[in-house]
Order: sequence, then structure tokens, then C-alpha cells
Amino acid sequence: MGRLIEVSLGFPTVIFTTLLLISLGYWVIAAFSGNIDLEIDADVGDVGTDVGDVGADGAGADGGGFLGNLLQSFDLHHMPITVVITVISLFGWVSSGIVTTLAVTNGGSAGILVGVFIALGAFVFSIFMAGRVGRMLRPFFVAALPVRRADLIGRICTVRTGRVDKSFGQAEVNDAEKAAHTIQVRCAVDNELVAGSQALIVDVDKEGRFIVSPDVDGLV
Repeated sequence: MGRLIEVSLGFPTVIFTTLLLISLGYWVIAAFSGNIDLEIDADVGDVGTDVGDVGADGAGADGGGFLGNLLQSFDLHHMPITVVITVISLFGWVSSGIVTTLAVTNGGSAGILVGVFIALGAFVFSIFMAGRVGRMLRPFFVAALPVRRADLIGRICTVRTGRVDKSFGQAEVNDAEKAAHTIQVRCAVDNELVAGSQALIVDVDKEGRFIVSPDVDGLV
């Protein structure tokens, strides 16, 4: 145990130890604050949400620039950036610690030159392993395509409230990718829509609420 602590706090493993502790601290804080959200989804339900601007936020998103190209080159774009950093830190800490233990048999830290080579080697190895992990976890981090309100016009929705009128109503609709969205709906005509009824989305008003028609059979 003493040797493990000595190697972890010695050069070059201390670099990955620091990154790993920062990553673990982030996840602990996120867990206690309830802000962990690894699901990438598009939400069109809340009033005032601009559906066209909602998309995936993470390393999995198709972003441009140097960082985006770098992530894609090493297959790291399948995971959120926070997960990428954590995985790289973990593999870097393990590989650097093992190599340092084997290279420095008399205790203490590796020299500057040896340490630099170990750090670079551990970093390359950790990126390679993170890419492998990213490919395995890809199904869990598949980004949903951005959904626009116009894309939902013409779709059948299922009412989730006891009534739908000019000022009140909520329903659930599936987009082209079969993802379910809770939406605000309004109907300008008298109807018998209740929870479980189906309606046809025919338009969107200025406030972004969906206009529905109860005459599903006549309009489909």
C-alpha cells in the first residue's frame, strides 16, 4: 500500500493521479447534486423550449474544429467529454503506475527523462483504450438528432390530460426516430378529447404550442 501511494504521488503518475481525483470529485459532486445526465435526448415538451435548437451536448455530437477532429480520430466522439476525461485518467494512472513500478525498482520516482517517456506512453495507451471503451459504450451514448416542431406536424399524438381546448392540453407524440416527446397541445373546436384519445397535429401557434384536430380518421 505504501508503494502504491508513493508511485501515485511520484512523477509521472502524479499527473494522472491529479486528473483522476479531479474526475472523481466531479462525479461525486454531480451525484450528490443530482446533475448526472448521460442520456442525450431532445425535449420538445415544455412551453418556451425551442425544439430546433435542442440537440446532443457532448463528445458524441458532430462538432467541428480541432477538438472535434481529434476526438473522432481516436474514436472518442462516442462518449460525453466528461466520460472521456475520466476514462483517459483511469487508464493513464494504471498504466503509468505499473510501468513506473517496474522501471524504478529501488523506490522513489522516475527521473525527468524517463518520467516524460512513461507519461507520453501512458497517455497514448490511455487514449487508445478510451477509444476501445467508447466503441463498446457507443449504444448508450447515441445522440438524438435535433427535432424541429415542424417535423411533428402531421403526426398522431396521444392526449395525456383530461381535456384539450383553446387554453389547455398536453399530449405525447413519437418522432421519426420513435423517441417520445411530451408536448403542449391546443384545440380550437369543441371536442371529446380525453386522456388516451388520439389527435392529429396540424399546426404550431406563435407560442410554440401544437394545434391538434380530433378528426383523426378524416384527416389521416
